Amino acid sequence: MTDSTRLLEPLASWVEPVLGPLKAVQDTSHPRENSQVWMVTGRTGDHYVKVAPKPVLYIRETRAYREAVPHLGHGNAPALKDSSADLLALILTAVDGEPLKGEESPARRRAGHRQAGQFLRRFHEALPGHQAQDEAAHAVESAQSGLYKHIAETSDHLSTAEADTLRRLVSALPGLGPLPAGWRHGDFWERNLLWNGRGCALIDFERSEPGPLVSDFVNLATSLWLDHPELRTALFEGYGRSLSDAEECALVAFAAANVARALAYGPRYGDALVTARGRATVKRLMQEGRR
Repeated sequence: MTDSTRLLEPLASWVEPVLGPLKAVQDTSHPRENSQVWMVTGRTGDHYVKVAPKPVLYIRETRAYREAVPHLGHGNAPALKDSSADLLALILTAVDGEPLKGEESPARRRAGHRQAGQFLRRFHEALPGHQAQDEAAHAVESAQSGLYKHIAETSDHLSTAEADTLRRLVSALPGLGPLPAGWRHGDFWERNLLWNGRGCALIDFERSEPGPLVSDFVNLATSLWLDHPELRTALFEGYGRSLSDAEECALVAFAAANVARALAYGPRYGDALVTARGRATVKRLMQEGRR
C-alpha cells in the first residue's frame, strides 16, 4: 500500500477533470497481482478509482452499476461517478464501513447479515427472472464444463474419490429444472459487505451478471455458515424467503463446482485461505456421505 498525491498516467488525466485536483491518493488494492484500486481525496471528498483486470469484468461491473445497483437504495452501495472503457476504469463514490467479518458483537453481526439479505433480494429482483433464464441455463453448463477443467488442474489436491464425488454432485444440476433466476452479485460474502455498526453497504460488482440466484449463497455456505448457522438464519430472514428443495440441491452442486475452482486457484496464486476453504468443503461433502 502506498500513499501519494497523484495517480499515474493516463489515469490521472482522466480522473482529475472529473473530481478536480487530488489532495491524496492511497493504494487500496487487494494483495494480488491483478488488483488495482485507489482511494482518492479531492474537493468533493473521497472516491475510489478501480481498474478492472480484464474487459469482461469491466463490462459486468459498469452494467451492474447502471442497471441493478440503483435498486439497493441511496448509500447502500457505491455509486458510479464515471467510467472509461479505454482504461477499463471506474470512479466510484465511497461508502462508510469496514468488512462485516470484523464486527465483534454477535447481535450486531446478525443484524448486518439480516440487512445484507434485504439488499441481496433487491439486487436479485432488479432483473425479472424470465429475462435471466437463458443466462441461468448457461451458468449451469459452465459449472459442469468448468468442473472438469479445474479437476484436471487439481490432481495434487483431490483424491480420485473426491473428484468422483464432485463430478456426481455437479451432474445433478441439469435435472433440477429451471432455477429461480435474476441478477446475481457473483462474489457475495463478508469481505464485500461493509458495516459501520448500524448499516450495511454492498460493494464489488465485477462478477455480477444474470444467472441462478442460489449461486450467490455458495461463498457463505462453504465458509461462514459451517460454524455460524445463526448467520444463515439471519440472512434469510432479511431475504424474505427460504431456498426451495431444488435450490438446496443446487447449492450443494454449485458448492462442489466452487471447490474445484478454489483448489485450482488457491495453490496457483498462493492464496492459503481459498485453498483451506476448498479443502474444508471437500471434507464436509465426503463426511455427509454424498458419494
